[in-house]
Amino acid sequence: MGGRGTTRSTLRDVAREAGVSLSTVSYVLNDNHHAARISAATKARVLAAARRLGYKFDPIGRALQRGYTNQVILLIVTWNLATSHAATAMAISRAASVHGFELTVHVADDDAAAEAFLQRRLLHHMGGILVLWDSPAMEASELKKLAAEGVPVIDLLPDSPAGISVVTADREDAFLRGTRHLIGLGHRHIAMICDAVTRAKTTLRKLAGYRRALAEAGLPDDDRLIENVEEFGFEGGCEGFQRLVARCPEVTGVMCINDAIALGVISAAQERGRNCPADLSVIGFGDAPEGRFFRPKLTTFALSSNRVARQAMELVLRLRQHPPGPPETLLITEDIIFRESTGPAPGGQPNPPPGTPAGHPR
Repeated sequence: MGGRGTTRSTLRDVAREAGVSLSTVSYVLNDNHHAARISAATKARVLAAARRLGYKFDPIGRALQRGYTNQVILLIVTWNLATSHAATAMAISRAASVHGFELTVHVADDDAAAEAFLQRRLLHHMGGILVLWDSPAMEASELKKLAAEGVPVIDLLPDSPAGISVVTADREDAFLRGTRHLIGLGHRHIAMICDAVTRAKTTLRKLAGYRRALAEAGLPDDDRLIENVEEFGFEGGCEGFQRLVARCPEVTGVMCINDAIALGVISAAQERGRNCPADLSVIGFGDAPEGRFFRPKLTTFALSSNRVARQAMELVLRLRQHPPGPPETLLITEDIIFRESTGPAPGGQPNPPPGTPAGHPR
């Protein structure tokens, strides 16, 4: 049989061995969109024939044929963002492996370093580019040009520039539901500690949900109740809460953009003699391990890193197999985890808005 022994097997040899056409073998072994029309039995026969003949797969040839490689880049801009999204990066790595992609993670120190990385590399033939970049600088970056040229560019944060697809947690919905929960517990002076300067994209979505909930309940949207911090994590929560209560001592509920800030808020409140949740209710975002063991245990939203990663890689594959495709936006609903850091407003009774249950579900 041709291809046995020392002679290298070819696609024609595999086609003859499997009793199918050359094009069928090519579709199956290259796993392109035409392969979807081939029966499972025929695919199995082709793969078995390739194994018997010792057919050697040529990744460079396949990449040239398809027009793209199996390399996927995950670009993360700033180490703080890399730290806070470590679970997402690991989930992306697992999802890439499942789909036969090879993942390269690059962390850029700042906006300028990210743009330099994009400009000095040949990315047009990449399988796709996934991005964690929470800065207005992304709007003017090389990513829009790459997306316009057909490279799948997937933003893993909200409010992406035009022409770029988005797969991310639905942060607006989360903060809408979290604020509704506090309102349902009787809280009327609800603050938010956030970072609209260095984390503008994610923070503005969370602020939008917070403000929608206040508007639904007929509560005033008071800018004094919004405390912007640039200190990352626990320290930001401690210092932000001190400034907040000095300005608005009537606050009884706080929404925080991440769990570390929320834990800092609880700690600072306790130092001022305000116990959580008797005097102050706090909700975080991200379900960090620390929040599960803190006292009180933190009410928060679980980040669905695995769902975001899976859908992002499926979108990369879909955009590559069926080009050109319009950009898509996929928002993943997050689950709220009720723990011990939220309770009825001091001196008040739960008074849920229409359709919102009071208290914690049992």
